[in-house]
Parts: sequence; structure tokens; C-alpha cells
Amino acid sequence: MATISSTDHTVITEAPHLTVRKVDSEASMRWLNAGIKDFKASLDASITYGMVYVVLGLILAWLSWANPIFVTSLATGFLILGPIVAVGFYCMSRTLEQGNKPHFSQGIDGLRFNGVSLASFAMVLGVLMGIWAVISSVTVAMFFNNVTIADNWLDTLIGHEQFVPFLFVWALSGAAVAAVAFSISVISVPLITDKRVDVITAIITSVKAVMANPGVMLSWAFILATLMFLGFIFFFVGLAITLPIAGHASWHAYRDLIAEE
Repeated sequence: MATISSTDHTVITEAPHLTVRKVDSEASMRWLNAGIKDFKASLDASITYGMVYVVLGLILAWLSWANPIFVTSLATGFLILGPIVAVGFYCMSRTLEQGNKPHFSQGIDGLRFNGVSLASFAMVLGVLMGIWAVISSVTVAMFFNNVTIADNWLDTLIGHEQFVPFLFVWALSGAAVAAVAFSISVISVPLITDKRVDVITAIITSVKAVMANPGVMLSWAFILATLMFLGFIFFFVGLAITLPIAGHASWHAYRDLIAEE
């Protein structure tokens, strides 16, 4: 296979042949620990990059707080778009892997490399987000169609007799959408960032990795969701720490799960 080497990338001139590895049951914790190690090794760049999304999250939360539909969709939306957001962290971890010092601008470099495939995948995730927004809207309307949402909308919804069944249906729907998003993106975005593959190949490879390691990937999804939850409960500020750790760790998951022949 012909290659052209550069500082941050190995540019592949023909499609790589990829195989999926089966990993041991301790893999998810190994990835998490590796992510924490990379976060510490790139502390300034990681936190600076993470703060960009903290500010974005705070702005979105402020703009949508008056509308319960947007509020309930926001957290799941972050989970769905998380792999795209983490591109900069994948690049930093690759740089550390090569023995070099990462820098903030690698986030921009990562977005440009294989940009067509990355943009195509972002559109796929955008469709999923649109589907989730519709599901949220329909679910709220279905259970609270006669409820007037005022400034104290949260108290209004929680105190309503339909809140528990609503929460069950909404959470189940959100979990289904998040599961699809996780399966198609957990490997595909790091792969697109690292290799010049098309979006279909990346998605198929990601799904194969999940299917080959269902138990490990379930625990990995739980770890990622927990990291995002910890970031949200501190009014998004915690994302400056948890988002970089999740991004760095996801790079190590990709490296552990995918081999190139």
C-alpha cells in the first residue's frame, strides 16, 4: 500500500484493509485509564479545546431553557454529536502516541483531514438528531397536550399525573436513538480522522466492532454516558474535563479494536 507520511497523518493513497479485533473484558477500563493519562499529558490543550464546547453548551442551554422540548433533547444531542466534537482529542492522542507534544490547533487539522467523509458523517448524525427532536416533540405533545407550559415548566411536568409514563417512553426512545448513534460512530469518527476511508466503510466497521464485542462495548457506552452526565450536572462546566477524557479514551478504543492489514 502506497503511503505519504506527514507530521500528523499518514495519508493512504488506496483504501486500507481493516479488521476488527475481539478484546478482553477489561478493555473499557483500560481505555478510560489511557484517556485520563492522555488528558494529563495534554492538559492545557485539552481543557482549552473542551472549554469551547462548555461555552457552546451554556449558550444552547440558556437559549432553550424556556422550552422543555429543547431542554430534554439537549443532553441526548450532545451524546449523539460527541464523536464529532471529540475529533481534536483523537488528534492529540495520536500525537502523544507518536511521541510528540499535542497542540490546540490539531482540532482544526483533524476537521480538515478527510473532510468529505467527516462532513458526510456529520450529516448522518444530524439526521439522527432531527429524528430525536421529532420524537421528543411528539412524546411531549402526546402526554401533555392539554398542559400550559409556563416559566415553572419543570415543576408543572414533574407534578403532572402523566410524568412517569412520559419519562419511561421518552427515556426508552432516547436510549434507542443513542444506541444507534453509538453503534455507528464509536469507531467510525476516530477511523475517519486517522485514515482516508469513506463514510460507509467507517460506519460498517464501527457496527462490526460493536457486534464483535457486545459486552465490552455496552460497558464502554455506559462509561461514556457517565462521563457526559458528570459534565452536565455541573452546569456543563464539568465537560471541560469529562469531554477530553472521553475523547482521548475513545481514540484508544479505536486503536485497540481496529487493525490494518
